[in-house]
Amino acid sequence: MMEVVLHDRATWRDHLLPLSYTRPVGNLRVGALTLQEKWCLIFDKPVFYHTETYLQDKFKAPDYDATSSFLVIRGNICPSVALIEVLRSLPVGTLLVKDDLWIAYHTQSWNDGHHLKHLKLVQYEDIVDVVAFPEDIFLLNAAQIVFDYNLLTDGKQSAGLSGTNVVLGTDLFIGEGVEAECCTFNTTTGPILIEDGAKIEEGSHLRGPIAIGKSARVKMGTKLYPNVTIGPGSVIGGEVNNTVLWGNSAKGHDGYLGCAVLGEGCNLGGGTGNSNMQNNWKTVSLFDYKNSAYRDTGQRKVGLFMGDYAMCGINSTLTTGCVIGTGAQLAISNIIPKFVPDFLWLTDYKSEGYDWVKFEEMLAHRMIVRGDAADETTLKILWEVFVRTKNRNEEFIKQRK
Repeated sequence: MMEVVLHDRATWRDHLLPLSYTRPVGNLRVGALTLQEKWCLIFDKPVFYHTETYLQDKFKAPDYDATSSFLVIRGNICPSVALIEVLRSLPVGTLLVKDDLWIAYHTQSWNDGHHLKHLKLVQYEDIVDVVAFPEDIFLLNAAQIVFDYNLLTDGKQSAGLSGTNVVLGTDLFIGEGVEAECCTFNTTTGPILIEDGAKIEEGSHLRGPIAIGKSARVKMGTKLYPNVTIGPGSVIGGEVNNTVLWGNSAKGHDGYLGCAVLGEGCNLGGGTGNSNMQNNWKTVSLFDYKNSAYRDTGQRKVGLFMGDYAMCGINSTLTTGCVIGTGAQLAISNIIPKFVPDFLWLTDYKSEGYDWVKFEEMLAHRMIVRGDAADETTLKILWEVFVRTKNRNEEFIKQRK
């Protein structure tokens, strides 16, 4: 028997903060599914994580003493048909590499990645897609929607749609219990996947590739352009392009969201919009947590990145290449800074740390309204992030005074 493990207990995961503060990299959503969900379906078995120790209570580690072999896959690798074929037949005692990047290794006994020199090198000749930085999530999302569409719909029959809808093309898959009336679904530019229990309200226009997660809601008159993933339990409205919502997040009102990635439990107030291109047409820089400095993405269109449970008030204006930390709360009438640290309250009148007790109270009130409570393991993770980010938070506050 072979255990499959996603490995990200490494410094490179810090480039993906704040999104990776609250989850392993393998739990990031790219396409319709998280990376781990893809590998579970591919190998038809549970897939474990070797990640930061404070995350392991929620995101389970393998039995390191197991007598089975271990196929260890780099946690930020996206699957492809070619890569799957190689991994299925990767011999024990080998290390799969692409140039200077290790992709996976197969060992008889547990190896955490620090002792790989004794493994036989196998060169991977095809293209490999790597989620190295936050922008890679939306840049790779369209291709991964196509991959997930094929993975999830193979051998399955789509449910039907009401005759009030208009469908262009044939690559539309509808899950059970989906509600949709008076909408258009254009699959000529890519597939559209709508999972069980989702609601697509009247007057909405969807142009693939698009993935709508379970029990998500697309509000009336929404315009979804290609390359959009709306994660499970999320609410979306307005105009959206090149965007991934991890799940249980809301952008429920008019306003533009583009080239963006939102974590879990985020909320954008009504009328909020973000910029994804600079007036000078130059490439966009993002704040990089690992380097505590801005990094040139090399991309001319980069929008918004929000850690879990970050929120902004009505009519918020989010600048190009904006990074909002975990649990940050924004209520500011001016353009929001390019970087807002984790657990910060930022208004026109003050910048201060978010009191932990009040943060917990907010989550309790959120549970009453939305019904998606944060369990004890999640709260422990958020507390760890709160502690880890306190110094950066305080430094930001000093600079604004």
